[in-house]
Amino acid sequence: MSRAYFAPQHSYPEPPVDLPVRASSLEPAPVEGCKVCVHAAAWRQAYRTGKGTADGYTNQSGALDCSVEIRNHPHEPRVIGLPINAPVVRP
Repeated sequence: MSRAYFAPQHSYPEPPVDLPVRASSLEPAPVEGCKVCVHAAAWRQAYRTGKGTADGYTNQSGALDCSVEIRNHPHEPRVIGLPINAPVVRP
């Protein structure tokens, strides 16, 4: 039987790049006067903090979906179905 050849480990001249998990400056801003954008921004904040959601837990996937909806202004076609009511503000 022949032995499998394993290539030696290579080293690279530069260290790996550490990217931020989330940069707030890269988030889309809601368009002024657009009710859908303002509603999505309110839900994005509620999902990120957990304040305003029915269960009180954070939902990063839902927050990302809201950012996608804001980015796709003028919302044709709609990407996600946002909850109809505004998030409940909790202390």
